[in-house]
Amino acid sequence: MKIKHIIGSLMIVFLFLYGCEGMDDNYKQYVGEYNYSGKIDSLRVYPGYERVVLAWDNPKDQKSKSIRILYGPDSTEVLYPSMVDSVSIEGLDAGTGYEFIVYTMDSHNNLSVPTSITAFPISKNFVDNLTPPSLVVDVVNNEQVLSVIGTSNVLMTFSGLINITISNANGVVSSKNLNLKDKVITTDPNTGAKKINALNNLTIPVKDLGLSLIPPGEYTFNFTVSVWPLMGNQVSIDEVELDNQITTTVTPIIINITKMGGVVSDKFNTTGDEGIAKLTDGNYDSKYLTGNRETWVKFKTNAPSIVTRYKLVSGNDVPERDPLNWKLEGSNDDSNWTVLDTRSGIKFPLRKQLLTFEFNNNTSYQYYRMTIQNNGSNLFQLAEWELWGPRLN
Repeated sequence: MKIKHIIGSLMIVFLFLYGCEGMDDNYKQYVGEYNYSGKIDSLRVYPGYERVVLAWDNPKDQKSKSIRILYGPDSTEVLYPSMVDSVSIEGLDAGTGYEFIVYTMDSHNNLSVPTSITAFPISKNFVDNLTPPSLVVDVVNNEQVLSVIGTSNVLMTFSGLINITISNANGVVSSKNLNLKDKVITTDPNTGAKKINALNNLTIPVKDLGLSLIPPGEYTFNFTVSVWPLMGNQVSIDEVELDNQITTTVTPIIINITKMGGVVSDKFNTTGDEGIAKLTDGNYDSKYLTGNRETWVKFKTNAPSIVTRYKLVSGNDVPERDPLNWKLEGSNDDSNWTVLDTRSGIKFPLRKQLLTFEFNNNTSYQYYRMTIQNNGSNLFQLAEWELWGPRLN
């Protein structure tokens, strides 16, 4: 019995020692992988101009006390003594891809499991190769405007700021900083989410530059447009400025004077659904129709204007009612008239057809009258009459 007890005791001791040795081996197996502090989560990167911004979610454990970041081919080290959750890494080389490795550390500087991400900062060379927008003087809805073309493309998107300086031989005509960020960044009223709108072209009324009109002449336009460079599908967090200079000759701005307002009348005071008011309503589908072969139509402008061209639009039916022969006259007192243009034998082959007629004139008149004979019918019709000329102010 004693031998059996001894043998049994020896077996227990052996099993205990074996179990301890196994536990020690198991412990040694995991010593190198023990995390002294928690791993960061959701590491993300935002490219900037020769820099990047890193952001992440910190662990919830109580051991993590600081942040360590390694990056670049030389494993540059950056230490942050607190648990920051976003940093800006500055002074990065042009166009180089960087791997960033982020650790947390405990109070004894033991490292967590690393988290890494690759980023490409916006380089100076990249910015220098962006094509700056161009600019032309244009007319939209009778308003003189500056059309800035190419503010956004696959490599950049307009960020909302533009500076324009206009000068001529006498010096600076206008200089203005414009902030259009409210058009670039909009907010969804339902979700509150911000959205960047890529504005490829800008239309800037000259009145926004403090001018009523850029008179004819040679001008130099110096302009700076701010953009966000694009790296793949990511928008840079930094704005950069693109400069351009354009010298151009501004020609007279030809506008639709009838659209500037006035009073239209005719020889017979024609009213109704096809009365004289339809002649200048801007609608090619309506028309002026009167029960006579010959008539005159007159337009009194709100202010004296120079007319150098006019446009006529034929009616929707019966070509015999179209204008055939006419004369255009100008007056400043509605009594004394000066003949400006005469036409005869004009045919409108198509219905609702627009024909344009130009002539030389440098004199302002407040009244314009066209005396007309039709093509042979006992009715006269015309869908539209437009007077055009240079904008004077």
